[in-house]
Amino acid sequence: MSPNWEWKQFCGQNESFQMWNGYSFGQCFVQVAFVAPTHAIFMILSAYYFAVLSLRYTNVIENSSASPCKIWTCFIRYALCVLFIITWIVKLCFMISLKSNFPYNGLVFLAVCVIALLTWMLHCMMTWKLKRNPFYGSRGPLLIFLAYVLLLLSCAMQVYSIVDVHLRKPSALNVVEIITCLQGGLHILFLFSLIPNGKVLQQGEFSIQNGRIERNRLLSDSGIRGYGAVSRPSNDLGVAEDTANCLSKLSFWWVQPLMLKGTKGQLSYSSDLFLLPKRLGTDSIEYKFNCNFRELEEVEDFTADFENCVPDVNFSDISNNVPCNNVRMHNSRKNRGEVTLLKALHKTFGTEYYLLGILKLMSDAIGFAGPLLLNLLVSFMENQTEPMYNGYIYAGSLFISTFIGALLSTQFNYHVQVVGLKLRAAIITTIYRKSLQVNTVSMSGFTTGEVVNFMSTDTDRIVNFCPSFHQFWSLPFQIAVSLFLLHQQVGLAFLAGLGFALLLIPINRWLAIKIGKLSTAMMAQKDGRVKVMNEILAGIRVIKLYAWEDHFAEKIKTLRNAELKSLKGRKYLDAMCVYFWATTPVLIAILTFTTYSLMGHQLTAAKVFTSLALFTMLISPLNAFPWVLNGLMEAWVSVKRVQAFMQLKELNLDGYYTKHSGHERDAMQILQGNFSWGSDEKESTADREPQQDSIQKHSKTLRLTDINISILKGQLVGIVGKVGCGKSSLLNAILAEMHRDGGSIAVASLSHGFGLVSQEAWIQHATMKDNILFGKPFNARKYASVIAACALEEDLKILPAGDCTEIGENGVTLSGGQKARVALARAVYQDKDFYLLDDPLAAVDAHVASHLFFKCILGLLRNKTRLLCTHHTKYLQHADIVIVMEEGRVVNIGHPVDILDQLDLELVQEEVQDKESAGDQSSSVCSTVDGALVQEEEKDTGIVKFHVYQAYWKAVGHCLAPLILISLFLMQGSRNINDWWLSYWISHSHPNVTVDNSSQPPGHSEVQGYSYTTVPSTVNDSVLRYAEDNVSYYLTVYGILAGANSLFTLARAFLFAYGGICAAMTIHKKLLSSILQASVSFFDVTPIGRVVNRFSSDVYCIDDSLPFMMNILLAQFYGVLGTVAITCYGLPWFMVLLVPLTIIYYFIQSYYRQTSREIKRITSVTLSPIYAHFSESITGLTTIRALRECARFKKENEVRLEENQQAQFAGIVAGQWLQIRLQMLGVVMVTGVAFIAVLEHHFQTVDPGLVGLAISYALSITNLLSGVVTAFTETEKQMVSVERGMQYIEDVPSEKQEGILDPPPYWPIQGSLCFEQVYLQYRPGLPYALNGVTFETQPAEKIGIVGRTGSGKSSLFLAMFRMVEISQGQITIDGIGIKHVSLKILRSNLAVIPQDPFLFSGSVRENLDPTQSCSTSELWTVLKRCHVDKAVEKMGGLEAEVEEKGRLFSVGQRQLLCLARALLTRAKILCIDEATASVDAETDRMVQETIRDEFSDNTVLTIAHRINTVLNSDRVMVMNNGKIGEFESPKALLENPHSLFYGLVHGNQTSRGGENAF
Repeated sequence: MSPNWEWKQFCGQNESFQMWNGYSFGQCFVQVAFVAPTHAIFMILSAYYFAVLSLRYTNVIENSSASPCKIWTCFIRYALCVLFIITWIVKLCFMISLKSNFPYNGLVFLAVCVIALLTWMLHCMMTWKLKRNPFYGSRGPLLIFLAYVLLLLSCAMQVYSIVDVHLRKPSALNVVEIITCLQGGLHILFLFSLIPNGKVLQQGEFSIQNGRIERNRLLSDSGIRGYGAVSRPSNDLGVAEDTANCLSKLSFWWVQPLMLKGTKGQLSYSSDLFLLPKRLGTDSIEYKFNCNFRELEEVEDFTADFENCVPDVNFSDISNNVPCNNVRMHNSRKNRGEVTLLKALHKTFGTEYYLLGILKLMSDAIGFAGPLLLNLLVSFMENQTEPMYNGYIYAGSLFISTFIGALLSTQFNYHVQVVGLKLRAAIITTIYRKSLQVNTVSMSGFTTGEVVNFMSTDTDRIVNFCPSFHQFWSLPFQIAVSLFLLHQQVGLAFLAGLGFALLLIPINRWLAIKIGKLSTAMMAQKDGRVKVMNEILAGIRVIKLYAWEDHFAEKIKTLRNAELKSLKGRKYLDAMCVYFWATTPVLIAILTFTTYSLMGHQLTAAKVFTSLALFTMLISPLNAFPWVLNGLMEAWVSVKRVQAFMQLKELNLDGYYTKHSGHERDAMQILQGNFSWGSDEKESTADREPQQDSIQKHSKTLRLTDINISILKGQLVGIVGKVGCGKSSLLNAILAEMHRDGGSIAVASLSHGFGLVSQEAWIQHATMKDNILFGKPFNARKYASVIAACALEEDLKILPAGDCTEIGENGVTLSGGQKARVALARAVYQDKDFYLLDDPLAAVDAHVASHLFFKCILGLLRNKTRLLCTHHTKYLQHADIVIVMEEGRVVNIGHPVDILDQLDLELVQEEVQDKESAGDQSSSVCSTVDGALVQEEEKDTGIVKFHVYQAYWKAVGHCLAPLILISLFLMQGSRNINDWWLSYWISHSHPNVTVDNSSQPPGHSEVQGYSYTTVPSTVNDSVLRYAEDNVSYYLTVYGILAGANSLFTLARAFLFAYGGICAAMTIHKKLLSSILQASVSFFDVTPIGRVVNRFSSDVYCIDDSLPFMMNILLAQFYGVLGTVAITCYGLPWFMVLLVPLTIIYYFIQSYYRQTSREIKRITSVTLSPIYAHFSESITGLTTIRALRECARFKKENEVRLEENQQAQFAGIVAGQWLQIRLQMLGVVMVTGVAFIAVLEHHFQTVDPGLVGLAISYALSITNLLSGVVTAFTETEKQMVSVERGMQYIEDVPSEKQEGILDPPPYWPIQGSLCFEQVYLQYRPGLPYALNGVTFETQPAEKIGIVGRTGSGKSSLFLAMFRMVEISQGQITIDGIGIKHVSLKILRSNLAVIPQDPFLFSGSVRENLDPTQSCSTSELWTVLKRCHVDKAVEKMGGLEAEVEEKGRLFSVGQRQLLCLARALLTRAKILCIDEATASVDAETDRMVQETIRDEFSDNTVLTIAHRINTVLNSDRVMVMNNGKIGEFESPKALLENPHSLFYGLVHGNQTSRGGENAF
């Protein structure tokens, strides 16, 4: 048999594929070797630079002016491009119409025409874009010029060949030859158009680059709070790709400095990485995407940007330095259809992304060269008469095809991932921007956990769309080509295997649909779990005080079990997909070869192993296609989820406020105002169902009706009323946080914003100074006056680092009074015209309240307009107007003289006592000597430690893990033996027994691209019978091996799925237990975002990503071992090549892994600040908007995202650096195997069957090699999540849970409390918070506790509840030492009413009685006694849903619910930490009566809040510097005018201790 190419079809009737015909190059050869490649290169570069010119600096290009010379030069080139297009179209038409009798009628000429036509079309488009681009001359990019020079040379060679032929054999030129010569003339003109170039604008000359420099400065600015992220202000790598040339970009050599730093262990911070290239700048991406999104928005009654409606209002300014030019134009248009996130992404990134399809198409096409060249090479082995040089040509072609394929696939993967990074930046910044623009009503439809998931998991799924979409069209193309080539190999027998594969398509589709549904359900369940986890972490102190850890652990367990149920279903369905994916090639092969043999055909090595290679290429897309669909479906689900959030209606100041047209002295005017917590959106789309649910809940809350208020500039307006009457709602209505149902509201100086001090002080995780400045420039004189006016001077003296002391998340390290005063100082420093003060005096004692009122509210703010909500009615006599509210209405308004006379005079006399309950923690619990609180997040270095893998092994199970490895070994071994048996079959069957293919002429068999002839032989019946028996024998063994492989594969798939689930369950359980049992000090120094990151991103990796990657790793590792074993068995000389390649492979992967794991750690650590900053922003949205600081917070979000994007980008380029090198290793291995086979054939020492087997395996070695390292690195990256989880499981300090003593069943019985020489120290090296405290209470005694900030009041409670273990001494309750009692028993037998009310998501019943131990009547009784029953009834009763943080209740109502919760405990000892601080005086009086009645037989310790409470106590304890200063009855202390208590009650500043008494 001798293969013969069918050149007539390929080159044309009068042509053959001759490189040199004696005097010139052959025309067919010129087309294949020169014309087609040069046009293809020119086309790819034109497409690339068209995308670059389209996507970079669009706003610059549109507004820039080019020189007339450049415009005319580009116009000439554009015209020449059009002429080229016309000539190629004419040439193509002639070829098609005259194909039958035309000399140039081969496929190659048609293909070149099509390629050239596309080339000049793309270059025409690029030239048009080049015209106004200031960064390139008229010549364009250098690579374009060099590529055109190559194209010009190929055209010259083509013209030379035509001219030379006609000179040697004179004849008339045909149309195609004439057009070719004409094109040569056009090329000369085109070359002349490239001579002028003109001035090129340097990148540094443009403002966007200046913006980049500013952003890079921000990245290194230590002033940006890092939330403990790893970042440092130095960078020596510069901007990525900045100096890289073409070769460097192709080989990723420019990444080498990064890899070198990683190898040296110098990658610790995000600043050690490359700066992002200009095209990946977060601010520029956000700007462009935002402009496109706004252009697409529906605009009828709403203008797109707040600047457009209120020119100077800055809190919604999400634009960059350059405004969107087109927003105003589009705002005037009619409804342009519903805007979607997908449309905006398409408009912004579509062109760049879709053009990458050209690279994908070329990569896929060249991938089929491997099987075809394998066919030629094995046929060459089988044919002893074929010339030797053909073998070397085939081997060389194999090298070229694999080399080009490696370059194309690497570049495609890199650029797709870059587009994914752009999508990620656009989505995250857009979500953050949207959250800043949506008011409280709309935002209530989504929990913080959901929105965090939008920024994490949903964004990742949308980014996954990038590779999935190109796979969506690429896989059918691969399938079609594979089927065609299979038909060429085995004829109709391929239908047997195809039929089986087609049967799997509906099965895989069903699996994909089910997996998609389970993924959607799992995401919703994950949202719920993260939401509850957020609530647990926010209220962890209260949970510990009430000993509710078990309840919330059970709640998380229930949610986790639902999530795991979905995960199990998904993983087991994944296992089925893995099973089909692994066994389908074997089953298709046996069906195809069996059918082919039974049809009477002879199997040859060329057919078998070419078919096997094609089966692999066919099965991969067949199995991957359902997953691609699943990825697209998941992306679509996430797009809809994010879209639902993006469709929330934004704040419309122009529509909310009426234009201020009153007297210039008017500060605010509300006429017939009706406000609600509902929504004005009438539609109820499916995407907004969560929002509608929330709206219905809000509809049951308070509404403001018939509000008529007129306030003049500079007035002080007091607002009073009972709890829940609508005071805070009125302030929210002024801020536009509510919906205006009717009436009008006008505010002067709206653009300046408001000075807001909310009832629940919002404090940032920053230094005290940063909190006060809040982005404003530091003015020493102004700052000092604000500190003095807000009574913070004494606090700064006791803080470790003064105003540079870092404050914990949500202000956990400050007392309530300190938080209130810092919030007030922040508002005052902003110097606004209008101040909204929501009861700031309730959080401080009488003297401080007086100081704040006279020095701040009537002092620094005397010329400002002030609205003050307060229960301190004595200060209202200084107000200009007093407003009395009741049930959402203004029931009285007028001068204080008229209004105060109508109020209860007894209430006027009541004052607030000390509120600074947690003050002692501010300087002791959390701060270090230098004031730093939160340290950089833990980040191990070096390789992932062995104990981490060991921990995961244990989590999987000691028995299960080895079984998984054994099943993998058996699966791979049976697969390799199966393929070896095919080789054995071919080598030992009877090649002379041949039956002709009925579909072809006798003696003729055709393979794609060549034919060979067989010599018929005469056979007798006995030989045929022997052949049939022979085939039956081989088929039987082949079937048995295939069945064994199927069973082992099934076992491996399900064992692995089960093992992954077991590990996920175990690690999450341990992690949750560790966090719930952690000491309070851990939460003081650890931001919530950091812990949430463990329970969201890290748990998701452990649940899903890690098992997936580990499965791939082990399968590919065993695959590499099998491949090497088979290749060495077939070609023993390959081992000579294998040794050096193995050494190189080892060093490359080691070099890469050292870098990649550090990048992964930096990536993980830089994620936490994004979440922490976002969560903090969500909590303080009202304050941020009121103070008009949205633009600054948006910039901070961009800076944090940029740091994380740096790490993400570094991971991408490091991965591609590895990929290209491993691809080159694979190229060397494939080329080496091919040349070794040819050499062994030369010496006739090779078996064609084994050669075919070896080369078919070697063809897959490239993917396997890169796959093993990539999978191992990805597994190691995912193992970082286990490592981070284990840090919290093993290293978090835990409370001592168990006790050695079981107290009596009803302990404590008497309620006697005794402190004996108690010393408490929060941390070694810090002063004692309790210094030798000794006292004893009598049963049922009522103790009032007073003292200044840091005196040790709250430390008494912390010691009693063992929140902090005492250093020395003993605390006993009824004679039993509490250190010997388990924490659960101790805390559950004590009752506490904390200062900060804590409510969690769930029903009112669940919030009151989580353990379900009380009856409904008992619950209603206690609610009535706490005077909150009406509010609960209005909400819908005990089963009414309490939203996140109880936001549907006022702060006072939340405190009353917490009081009701304490009353239900019936504990013998009650600790009250200012339970009624935010309620009015009348309600407080009734509540105090309830406490006295309900706890008459109980011991009550109260950190005093009102004078009457202290005066009614049996004894008063005055704390001073951690010691008991006084401990007597109130009567005795008041009789002593020098006592601390006397000075406190009578306000005597000259009494002993002076103002330090409090």
